[in-house]
Amino acid sequence: MTNLITATWNWWLFCSLLVLVTLAAVGTALVPGTVHAANDPSAVNSGGPNTLPPGRAVFAGRDSELDRLRTAEPPTPAARPLVCLITGRSGSGKTELAVQAGHRLAERYPAGQLFVGYRSHAESAGRLRPHDALAAVLATVGAAPASTNFDLESMSSQWRSAVGDKPFLIILDDLAEAAQAQPLLPASARSMVIITSRRVLPGLDADVHVEVDALSEAAARSVVSDILRRGSCTVDDTVIDAVVALHRLPLTIRHIADRIVADRTPVSLGASPPLATREEGLEPMLATIRSLAPTDHLVFRRMGLHPGPHVTAEIAAALAGLSVPDAAGALSRLHRHGLALRPDPYGYGFHDLVRSLAEREGTLRDAPEARTQARERLFRLVARQLARVNTGLHAPLVIDLPEAGGQESQMTMSEREATEWVQHYFDDLRSVTRLAIDSGWSQSWHLTAGMAYLMRIRRNIPQAEELNDSALQITLVSGDEAGRAHCEGQLGALHRASGRHRTALRHAQAAADAFDRLGDRRNQAYCASEVAMNLYHLADYTSARSSMERAVGLHRREAQWRGEANGLGILGMISRATGDYPEARDRLAQALRIYGEKGNHRNEAWILIELGVIDRLTGDLDSAEARFTTALGIYAEASDRNGCAWARREIGIVKRILGQYTEAQTLLEEALREFTDMVGERNTADVHVELCTLHRVAGDLTTARRHGETALQMYRRMENLRGAAWAEVELGVLDREEGRWRSAVERFASGRETYARIGDRSGTARVLLELGRLALLEGEGSAATQYLEGALSHYTDLGAAQAEEVRDLLGG
Repeated sequence: MTNLITATWNWWLFCSLLVLVTLAAVGTALVPGTVHAANDPSAVNSGGPNTLPPGRAVFAGRDSELDRLRTAEPPTPAARPLVCLITGRSGSGKTELAVQAGHRLAERYPAGQLFVGYRSHAESAGRLRPHDALAAVLATVGAAPASTNFDLESMSSQWRSAVGDKPFLIILDDLAEAAQAQPLLPASARSMVIITSRRVLPGLDADVHVEVDALSEAAARSVVSDILRRGSCTVDDTVIDAVVALHRLPLTIRHIADRIVADRTPVSLGASPPLATREEGLEPMLATIRSLAPTDHLVFRRMGLHPGPHVTAEIAAALAGLSVPDAAGALSRLHRHGLALRPDPYGYGFHDLVRSLAEREGTLRDAPEARTQARERLFRLVARQLARVNTGLHAPLVIDLPEAGGQESQMTMSEREATEWVQHYFDDLRSVTRLAIDSGWSQSWHLTAGMAYLMRIRRNIPQAEELNDSALQITLVSGDEAGRAHCEGQLGALHRASGRHRTALRHAQAAADAFDRLGDRRNQAYCASEVAMNLYHLADYTSARSSMERAVGLHRREAQWRGEANGLGILGMISRATGDYPEARDRLAQALRIYGEKGNHRNEAWILIELGVIDRLTGDLDSAEARFTTALGIYAEASDRNGCAWARREIGIVKRILGQYTEAQTLLEEALREFTDMVGERNTADVHVELCTLHRVAGDLTTARRHGETALQMYRRMENLRGAAWAEVELGVLDREEGRWRSAVERFASGRETYARIGDRSGTARVLLELGRLALLEGEGSAATQYLEGALSHYTDLGAAQAEEVRDLLGG
């Protein structure tokens, strides 16, 4: 460009630039994580998830270690990710080195940069299990864990499938054994995994091992000087000389520097044993702890009772029995004095070494009774927070607030605020809930019930069941009827969400009966709705309608608009399933009006799709596609993957009816990928049937049969009678087209029997139509007429578009 602009051709300049550009290109190609990036859309997408914590502003003395991580090359042959292990004693800066390296390497791994903190040296309730870690990373990359199978191997396979060949950077922090890492190691040779541990992990085949310990004198001096400079604090060089002469452990020298900045005066370093001894570095922190004011000391030692990663002012206040402002002040002072960490904007934390000192220091040690009372205050606080966030998220089961005893904020949350709050504090909420169960707290159900809806949203269903099952056992021992009702209700919702409708029905009915005895009409209404939903999925439409009408009446009396609208929507679905399209439209229109008045757009999208399905069934394809497209826009705006996949499936069906097979296949296959990724078994089965129909009408009978048989197996596993009948009829049509007429008749008979039993007139009409076509092929005109006339009668009553098709067959 310079040559062109100056109109002077310089061969020396041209050749030099050519050589430099070539070398840069070769270097980029050789960097791990960048291979094939130009040909892989996912690789050039810099919008992947990033959960790395911020690195410290002052970082020195690890240049060689950073270089080893930055220049590490993948194994040859590259059949697995590049694995780097950082080891060192507590306080040696392993996590900080990993985080600093992660930020420097992020551009090479654009598919995502993930940080998973195992907290292996926290108490049991606060440690991250491999199941927890897999559930978290799957949710982060948008591939929710399986709703029915929480088996570690299955989740690990799902994780590897989600990563595929994409370039991810994954930091697994504070591991105690190789078994914690193995399930999260992706198969992608373009990914990099950095693991930190206090020791070498047998069984972990690391490609690079970086060991860290005390800093050099020069590096320690640099860290102290930079922290003092950033804190606008000036001290004599002799002070810094004294610090680095005695202390080189990164955690310790940072603590001393923070103390100097906080107090604006040099601190007493105290006597220190030789560097090689195990206790090296603890004396300055112990001295700081002993010098704390009583309130600060109380907050400091009570922080150690919290099992999660974030201690907020509200949590500190509950644990210490203080006001929130007093607790906030103490946390701020502990942070300034280098005892409390501030790893992110959402709360304070402890380094493991400092946490151990809180337990070891005997001054003002709490009595066991005081610790028990502090934990119970924590449990009650988190129970109230969970009730508040569930209200913000419009959770269906209403959880009354436990008795208020703290001074925490009682302000309500919007849905968006509640969602963000859960994202920030989910690990804390789960850890406290586990601690309550481990402690045998009699009101643990307040926590498990509060967690159930949050975990259902995150598709972390098996763990939610585990927590509620444990809480249920506690309520049975204590005789807590309200707690038992809540646990049964949550278990019913969790079982329904994972397709186990019979067990879900039992739990929901037990909860409904218990709430009836307690006189809790709001939750009785919700459980009646759950009963109706399960009966709907089990194709018992008469009972489902009766239960849902009772639920809607209860919701109206309790002025629960959301429950009323949900119930009306389900009643519309039931009426559609039984072929009463006018009644279905009326119910759905009522629900749509309520959602519109309340500004509940996601549920508006649900109703739009249901109305669009009726439009499609009655032949108004333009209206159907318009409704589906509008719903797709709403779901996309809300980042609702399930909703988007649902809308695409419905648009794909319309495209297939219109004969636009290529567009239909693209939409249906995209929906199938999404539903499979999210492990939505019923939705996945539905798309398989639609793909079966599409490939059949397009002439690919082999592919059609594969989809149909897959769907049939899934429906049978879920005990979904209506779905199984649908798949049987589709496979019967394939049998007929392949000349296997006896098999076709058997399948049609099976489907007809099921549709008659569940009262599905649309399904019955479809079977009669297909039997009529088969009779025509066999030359049995009289039988064909009988079948077709029966189909015509049903379709005419339904107002369905297929009536015209049947008339044509009868006329022919």
